[in-house]
Amino acid sequence: CTSDFLYKSVLQDRSRTVWRGMIKVDEGADKTDGYQRNDNLMLSDHARADSIPGLEIKADDVRCTHGSTSGRVDEELIFYARSRGFTRKEAILMIVTGFFQQIFDRITIESVRDALGAAIARQVRQYE
Repeated sequence: CTSDFLYKSVLQDRSRTVWRGMIKVDEGADKTDGYQRNDNLMLSDHARADSIPGLEIKADDVRCTHGSTSGRVDEELIFYARSRGFTRKEAILMIVTGFFQQIFDRITIESVRDALGAAIARQVRQYE
């Protein structure tokens, strides 16, 4: 059995997310390979992300791992993009789109990828 779970969030204003991930492996489910990851990108000092990964393993021969990251946009990246003619909002949108690239790469239907990209562009606002 294989499980590969990726959860990404971008938070702005006073938004908050709580992610509770759990990989459960029952007795006898040897050779299970499980991975869960949560990445958060905060566009505001008031945004908050809580990650609570969990593993409940009852078999002996498994490989199950988890990871979590939370951080803010690097102002140097914005400065670099602005020095090349992009606005602050365009720079942030490029950074957010790049952050979601792993998700885009997993979507095999082009129209769904395009709709997701458009939805992200509508939601990203300039932050201070």
